[in-house]
Amino acid sequence: MKIFPLILAPHLRQRLLLMLLFVLGFNITSSAQRGPNAPKSGKISGQLIDEATTEPIGFANVIVYTVTTDSMVSGTTTDFDGKFALDNIPLGDYRLEMSFIGYDTENRELELTEAERFFKTGKVSLGTGGQDLEEVVVTAERAVMELGLDRKVFNVEKSVAAAGGSAEDLLRQLPSINVDVEGNVSLRGSGNVRFLINGRPSGLVGSDPVTYLKSLSSTAIERIEVITNPGAAFDPDGTAGLINIVLKKKRADGFNATLNANVGTNNKFDGSLDLNWRKGKFNTFAGISGRYDERFFQGFRDQTGISGDSTFSRFFTFDGDRLRKSTSYRLGTEYALTKRSTLGLQGNLQLQEGESSNDRVTQFFDSESQLARTSTRLEREPSDENEYEVRADYNTTFKKEGRQLSVGIQYSGEIENETENYDETIVDNLENFLEGFLQSAPSEETENLLLGQLDYSQQMGDFKFETGWRSTLTDLTTDAAFGNVSGTGEFLKIDSLSNVFNYKEDIHAVYATFGGTIDKITFSAGLRAEQAYTTSTLTEPKFEEFNNDYFKVYPSVFVGYAFDDNTTLQGSYGRRVNRPRAWALNPFVDRGDPFNLRKGEPFLLPEIINSFELNVQQRYKLGTITGGIYFRQLKDLISRVSEELPGGVTQSTRANLDRGRDYGIEIISTMRPVKDMDLTLSLNGYKSEIIGRSDDSSLDADGYLFSGNLQAGYKLPWDINVQATYFYRSPGVRPQGRIRTIQSLDLGFRKDILEGRGAITARVTDVFNTRRYRFDTELTTLQTTSEFQRESRIAYVGFQYSLQKLKPQRRGGSRGGGGGGGDDF
Repeated sequence: MKIFPLILAPHLRQRLLLMLLFVLGFNITSSAQRGPNAPKSGKISGQLIDEATTEPIGFANVIVYTVTTDSMVSGTTTDFDGKFALDNIPLGDYRLEMSFIGYDTENRELELTEAERFFKTGKVSLGTGGQDLEEVVVTAERAVMELGLDRKVFNVEKSVAAAGGSAEDLLRQLPSINVDVEGNVSLRGSGNVRFLINGRPSGLVGSDPVTYLKSLSSTAIERIEVITNPGAAFDPDGTAGLINIVLKKKRADGFNATLNANVGTNNKFDGSLDLNWRKGKFNTFAGISGRYDERFFQGFRDQTGISGDSTFSRFFTFDGDRLRKSTSYRLGTEYALTKRSTLGLQGNLQLQEGESSNDRVTQFFDSESQLARTSTRLEREPSDENEYEVRADYNTTFKKEGRQLSVGIQYSGEIENETENYDETIVDNLENFLEGFLQSAPSEETENLLLGQLDYSQQMGDFKFETGWRSTLTDLTTDAAFGNVSGTGEFLKIDSLSNVFNYKEDIHAVYATFGGTIDKITFSAGLRAEQAYTTSTLTEPKFEEFNNDYFKVYPSVFVGYAFDDNTTLQGSYGRRVNRPRAWALNPFVDRGDPFNLRKGEPFLLPEIINSFELNVQQRYKLGTITGGIYFRQLKDLISRVSEELPGGVTQSTRANLDRGRDYGIEIISTMRPVKDMDLTLSLNGYKSEIIGRSDDSSLDADGYLFSGNLQAGYKLPWDINVQATYFYRSPGVRPQGRIRTIQSLDLGFRKDILEGRGAITARVTDVFNTRRYRFDTELTTLQTTSEFQRESRIAYVGFQYSLQKLKPQRRGGSRGGGGGGGDDF
């Protein structure tokens, strides 16, 4: 498989060479600090294991800092067995920091002396959260942002951005992620992102991630993981990668409770209560959260077109409000059947309701730019949605060390009802009444998802083998009506403009991966095979059925090389898929906007992407920098295309374009320039090429896009933390148009109180009110300039409190050598 020759095309070699020279410069600097007259040295060694399973944790970070200046001395990563060794450490006092993505960071203080130059930690257990407040010598506080070669992790708890916000607000803080005016998420410029909840697909988020992200309270989230090139063990959906939202679940013994309450300007309220009780073989958790969110939105659309031999223009203005109310309930328990086996049961229920209102005014101008008539359209859309999910898991480790089996089954359901009501009045240029319409479009959508999976892993020395099976069965039905409303309020359904659509998708997959470590090389290779059966059925107004069954294979390869303790190079390849969603397949026309119609395309093919990445990570005195280049090759690219209809009407649909290519470079750095300041800088630039045709018209387009994110945190006196986040995205291209620049600044404060058990927060989003979305669309005879803004400058204040079991704090710790270093904890 010719992976690296493709990545190292001539126009990319220079960028990679500059990056490697940058890394080499750090190596030379680090080496220069260790001269021939270096003092006598010692050695630190140990092993990291999972607190719950006792399995070794491979590829974890182990870093040595001086106690006096807190500057980095050396670092390494653990091998496949979780073991590590740091040689040539000068004698003195140090802090040893051990961390891995998804686990709490563990710290040890130690001293290397002439008498005891060898320090052994023994087996050190890393937990996944919920430490007692006074149980460790050094508080294990994780950084807000953690960087790995294959993923980025945003730890929510200490982020000021978590106060009073939603999951959507948190995603705006992450490197390489953009969220548009409607809440659609894109990663590295691609909107096809796969969302997981606690590492698994979820019916709560799968069909409508926008709604779920808006309703999910940020206080319910422990961390967010972004994986840009996942391996074969993951579902291949999401051409840009995966976003895994990990919800909170405490593991500390005894009773724990966390309370959050927040209030924002213009009627925004948020609150949650999480409870956890762990004793003996049981770990039971429960939670409830609620959100009330009112936001205004506004915008305009300016159109100029040609109709026959004359020109015309239209100017639209939008002014509306959107209300969302949601309540979520969570309940679950884990039971230790034996020392090696656990059984888990959990359920989630989410209840939502809301209403959207929009006053749309359209002015029609003739060829001489004179006002001809005006339309005032009042739109009201009440809605309610109920979602539920239940899951059972069984996990066991075998007597022979290194073998693990897990089985899970999950069922979720959703029922959504909404009614779009339209009251339109048209007057002439003298405001004389011409005509009026009173219309309604009620709809109901139901979705059911059943998921079953089995995963097995086996450790074989320095190597690991994993295999598994997963089946996902989805059944979605939409019943949408459209009609007029009489003077007495009676709904008069128009059958030709109403439809019932059903979509069934069954996917069965098996996978296998094999990886390990050979000297300084780490590798993993995998293969996933999937058989998909899909059926789209339109039963009204006339029966039509469309089938698309396909078998696909998705390989993945990962290779890493450690130049030394601080520098690692990684290359990866993965094949992924973008499956058309149900709404993109429904061929019926949505007439909610009479001048911008929408419809699906039932014959859409899945979009296939081959993704290549080459990354280098360098740890240095001030922090970590990760730089990389990536290339995405797309086949049967699914894209939105528009066509012009008589009367200046635009109809949008989805189509498979021939192919596309993305070339990108990304640099992300976390650093601590001074003791109380943390910085995270991310830069992403790429070129996108689109090649395709629609109705004999070329849709070829190419262009560059650049985005950057700077997050700065500083600890002020009196335990006050301030955090600022600045985002910028440059202009760019899209099929049949361009998008314009957008930028914003968020600012927040956090004050810890009650000996760290509580906190008071305050923050303002979009301080300068610049989060406006502007874009241009160019068709053959119609040009459109649009701008939309949803309320984004919001001030929040909040309160958080944690009640946890407290134990007497133990001071000190083993500073000597021998094998007992791990027993103190």
